[in-house]
Amino acid sequence: MPQQPQAVPPGGQSFRTTEVDVARDWLKTSYGTSLRMAAPAPGSAFQYSRISAGPLALSTLALPTEYSYATGPLGAVAVTHVVGGRMVRECKDDITRAAPGDVLAISQPHLPYAGRVYAAELRAVTVPLTLVQEAAGRPAGQGRPLRFTRFTPVSPAMADQWKRTADYVGESLLALPADGAPLVVDAAARLLAATVLAAFPTDARPEPVLADTRDATSETVRRAIAFIESHPAAEIGLADTAAAAGVTPRALQYAFRRHLGTTPMGYLRRVRLAQAHDDLVAADPARDTVTAVAHRWGFHHQGRFAAAYRQAYGVLPRHTLTGP
Repeated sequence: MPQQPQAVPPGGQSFRTTEVDVARDWLKTSYGTSLRMAAPAPGSAFQYSRISAGPLALSTLALPTEYSYATGPLGAVAVTHVVGGRMVRECKDDITRAAPGDVLAISQPHLPYAGRVYAAELRAVTVPLTLVQEAAGRPAGQGRPLRFTRFTPVSPAMADQWKRTADYVGESLLALPADGAPLVVDAAARLLAATVLAAFPTDARPEPVLADTRDATSETVRRAIAFIESHPAAEIGLADTAAAAGVTPRALQYAFRRHLGTTPMGYLRRVRLAQAHDDLVAADPARDTVTAVAHRWGFHHQGRFAAAYRQAYGVLPRHTLTGP
């Protein structure tokens, strides 16, 4: 008999069935796709698992049969790693074929797409388009949406980098407490958005304009710092900070590099590290943990948090928590 979705660790869902009709109906309901599916081999099972947190979704789908699909625009950036089997994807005039080990961006975010999958296991990651465009210095509403100039990574090394980053983020999200850690989820989403830009060729990066360099003033930095320091616990990014400073994201980046030798998000991490330090100083080692404090302030990699903390304060965070 088919099994219903089952609870897995926080933010997770799993589903398994050996009945092709159940799998087809479930996919249609979940993804709104038009599907045509061949009968799988007897006894083979459709399996699906999903990790979701905030704006992120990381899914694994295994279906031991051939099927075709067509769907409308995602409005998001989706990247698929073909673990086994193969697939062919069509988006407008582009046809991309993928075999085991390949990674591909599944579509232009604003266009419909279709494809055919051949007994494949797929790992898919969906990232908000707004975050990818913000990471590129082009927030939503400013010009054309992001467009991939090629749907495959710029190199095998960057394909591997994408796989490692997606695995790391998935493991990090599953390790979060049941009540979540909003700043960690936000940081993970921004990490994936930045990795999309590094791994795939796009037209997202705007050319610098004179107004951006003209607005890269110390007053711009002052306004941005005031905003960051008054909202350290908020899920803010480059676009939010630039809007508060009254300039473009690119101008804000120029300003911070020119006057502080860092980036706006680098400065935000510095502020959050100071908040984590204050919390560790005030914490009760019988009740509080370094991991909980780090998560509270958006640090999901404990080794990097410890290294940054030691560089800033001369001791490891656990020594601040437990005292001399």
